[in-house]
Amino acid sequence: MKKTDKIRININYGTGALALPENLISLVDKAKKFDLKVLLMLSSSDRYRTGGAALALAGELGCEQSDVESALAYWESVGLINVSQSATGESKTTSRKSKKTEKTVTEKRAKVHELPQYTTAELNGLLQKRGTVELLDECQNVLGKVFTAADIKVLVGLSDYFGLDNDYILVLMHYAAKNEQKSMRYIERLAASCLDDGFTDAKTLQSELYAREERKEIESRIKNIFGLGTRKLTSKEQNQINTWINEYKFGFDVIEMAYDITVSATSKPSIHYANAILDGWYKDGARTAEDVNALREKREQERETADKEGSSFNVDEFFDAALKRSYSEK
Repeated sequence: MKKTDKIRININYGTGALALPENLISLVDKAKKFDLKVLLMLSSSDRYRTGGAALALAGELGCEQSDVESALAYWESVGLINVSQSATGESKTTSRKSKKTEKTVTEKRAKVHELPQYTTAELNGLLQKRGTVELLDECQNVLGKVFTAADIKVLVGLSDYFGLDNDYILVLMHYAAKNEQKSMRYIERLAASCLDDGFTDAKTLQSELYAREERKEIESRIKNIFGLGTRKLTSKEQNQINTWINEYKFGFDVIEMAYDITVSATSKPSIHYANAILDGWYKDGARTAEDVNALREKREQERETADKEGSSFNVDEFFDAALKRSYSEK
């Protein structure tokens, strides 16, 4: 390479060029690599700055839309970008009042991008008016961190725009802290999702989040007994397990029974084989371990009766043979 004191550098722009604010230089060290990728994409084309920008960026970068939203929130918090409500240029602050009068919390679809942006004066006024200062202190204690200006904007938005009471917000905070999620953007998305699903008061929200924790614990135990460890589930495995837990409402004890039968029949764990067993139990009306034991006892009695009567056809043996054949074909 030529000596640096005698060269001139020309950038090969090709068919396009990026234009970025000069103060980005002072922010580079604090930004994450992914944040910088998002900013470069934003600068490269107008299509990443209008309409479904976050979704388009997520598609290009091969990530979740929520990851892009977090990056956008960072650049907005440091003043490098401004996020408007729509392509028409209507700001979130301007449209806040009309949106709020048109829909109640239970009527509207509480999407993340609907939270308004507040000026410093508005934030201070709402903090004092709603007594949110005490809530802010408690939320900071729950999450174990000092809130940034961007965090406070989200907290005020949950209270002011979504209309959530303090108890509801604290339930969200405790759930996030338990799952080691300290990002207010995560809590914002969680609130939007729960409102969309119809959980509009603290009591029903707490019940739902507790049920989610139970389902997550059962899924973890299922992965352990089937020897999956930290391996990511395939989409088919995930769908089958979701069916066992969310649709069939099977407890872990029932799933463990299916696992034991699977290993006895095939000499190794198989979610596919266990799924056939659990499907059969569900179709036969069995929901609990007691139901399954009663069903198996009934089948055993039917088998004994068939043997005494000299019947050559056995339903259980046919079912087992069909299962093994299906398993071997897979």
